[in-house]
Amino acid sequence: MIRLRKILLFSPLYIIIFVVSVLYIFIHVNTNQTSSYKGCEKKISGEVENLSYKGNKLTLTIKNNTKESVIANYYIDTKEHLIEIKNNLSLGDIVELEGELVKPSSSGNFYSFSYPDYLKYKNIYYLMEVSTFNILNKNHSLFITLKTLIRNRILNFNSKAADYINVFFLGVDSNFNQDLIDDFQKLGISHLFALSGTQISFLILILEKILNKIRGLDKFKFLSITFIVGLYYLIVENCAAIDRAIIFSLIFSINKYFNFNIKPLFLVLLSLSILFFMNPYYIYDIGFQYSTIISCTLLLFMKEKNVKSKIIELLKISWVSFLVSLPISLYNFSYINPLSIIYNLFYVPFINVIIFPLAMICFFIPFLIPILEFFINIFEFTITLLSNIKFGSIVFARIPLIFYFLYYVFIFSYLYFKRKKLILTILFMLLSFHYFYPKLNYKDALYMIDVGQGDSFLFVSNNKSLLLDTGGVMDYNYEEWKKYEKTERGKYTVTFLKQLGIEKIDYLVLSHGDYDHAGEAVTIMKEMKVNNVFFNSNDLNNLEKEIWDKSDNKRKLVEGDSFSLGNFNFLVISNKYEDENDGSLVFYITIKDKTMLFMGDASIKSEDYILNNYDISDITILKVGHHGSRTSSSEEFIDKVNPIYALVSAGVDNKFNHPHKEVIKRLEDNNTMIYDVRKRGMVMFDFTNDVIKTKE
Repeated sequence: MIRLRKILLFSPLYIIIFVVSVLYIFIHVNTNQTSSYKGCEKKISGEVENLSYKGNKLTLTIKNNTKESVIANYYIDTKEHLIEIKNNLSLGDIVELEGELVKPSSSGNFYSFSYPDYLKYKNIYYLMEVSTFNILNKNHSLFITLKTLIRNRILNFNSKAADYINVFFLGVDSNFNQDLIDDFQKLGISHLFALSGTQISFLILILEKILNKIRGLDKFKFLSITFIVGLYYLIVENCAAIDRAIIFSLIFSINKYFNFNIKPLFLVLLSLSILFFMNPYYIYDIGFQYSTIISCTLLLFMKEKNVKSKIIELLKISWVSFLVSLPISLYNFSYINPLSIIYNLFYVPFINVIIFPLAMICFFIPFLIPILEFFINIFEFTITLLSNIKFGSIVFARIPLIFYFLYYVFIFSYLYFKRKKLILTILFMLLSFHYFYPKLNYKDALYMIDVGQGDSFLFVSNNKSLLLDTGGVMDYNYEEWKKYEKTERGKYTVTFLKQLGIEKIDYLVLSHGDYDHAGEAVTIMKEMKVNNVFFNSNDLNNLEKEIWDKSDNKRKLVEGDSFSLGNFNFLVISNKYEDENDGSLVFYITIKDKTMLFMGDASIKSEDYILNNYDISDITILKVGHHGSRTSSSEEFIDKVNPIYALVSAGVDNKFNHPHKEVIKRLEDNNTMIYDVRKRGMVMFDFTNDVIKTKE
């Protein structure tokens, strides 16, 4: 035991282990991982490790004998079949799926979230569109059965509280209200719901309170707590932050109960090393990043005791938590809210002292759920109210990664060294540089945004912005049982705009009222300030009426109207047609010596009108009409306008088969360089520096 103590007190050992774990991460994440599937399989089988229902969509995660998982989607035809599946399918079942394996796709936009990489971190390389499935064997695992019973018990609560009980008791956040999560981000308090492993700490605290009544038997207490926490770990949802809480708690408990007296810094390094060896991809998990950096910092730097005021103590904790989470928030969300320091004074105790313990208790005592819901309603009401005020949030453009590490150099210097005012001043100067650099170093640019099957183009000049169309998906009138929450892709567009440092949209221009051009307008207007909204001259449809009613400054554009955005000049050259596609706003745009023609969804009919009434030829950029449909881009039109570059906005594997091969051939025969968002992702034309950049 003495020899072991000497080894454990050898400080360089922990540094060596940590360095080795970091090297392991670097080697592992840069090694190409391959799938055990070839991709041509029509049938696969495995154990159900997760399942969820959204409307008539069943999503299964199944794991094969090589520990590789596949996410499978199955759409259910009838309500009766849905009930039958819910009654028969459970976690741990062995199922056989028949369908098509497909590679996960990701957004083609700059700085975008990479879904394939996210899945790769979970050892998932394929998705499956399932046509049929069969249950081969039912689950026989005691722990999985217990896990299923607990999940079903929570689902049977059938109340708003169930989502909170799921998050805090099981660590399951898949059904949590996405709008609320977005509001947490806006207020800068998203770390409260980052699955920080609070439930582990709470469980240990309760067990310690109970077992401390027994005098002596410290090792028995330690083993009992470890055993119970281990059992609990087997039934909760596996996630990085909970793994962190388990490892940290275990390492610190061992040090305490066996009196090793290892310094907290080395315990932190050892805990992180174990986590990195367990799963190197944990470092990419935002919840893990938040919970780890905050908990480690508080352990290492908040050593003051006997603080006279609890409010001062909480304020210090909130300030330190804000500081150390600052680079994570800036990098992932491109904005911060300094008021979160104040918000945390209320929300940290409100969550940790009221909602979190109540959620845990309500699992065992459900008749207390109305009390929990009362506090949840207060919490959600204030969150929604504050997030809608849109005050305090500061947008920062995405900058090279090295700057975010530089932030941490100054943040930890501030926490460690005594010259705090000087270091804080330097940190403020770095933040100011970060904020003002894109505004002082602006450029004239055009971006074709990847919105799937739809149009959306961003123009920026002189720190002003114009968004031409928003993309969007038709909201079909399904039966109630088939409906589920639709992904609002407009939020991704807003995120991209913020990553460019854009805080407001000066002009939102809708070429026409189809959903694939205007469907995300309401979402974007809810998320960002929009100064002006322009429509075409046709009668407003229901979607356009909703947008019109939510707009303070709106206007219908007609042929001959013109306006400017910085160095861009826009001229409307389309005629008015009753057909919505031919009624699209068509713009002739100039900037310096460059010319552009944006055709909306206009057909050959509109093209003929333009050829007969305008002398337009040899343009620089053509936004191809109607996503490359064969009803647009006639041979005569392409020959006349003779574009150098053509922009094609169409979704991958879209049901319309856009763009049509005849249109592509005409452009190729014209020696036009084609930028198809499906193949090359986002494209940016930087007119200031004469540079073209694509995502590919």
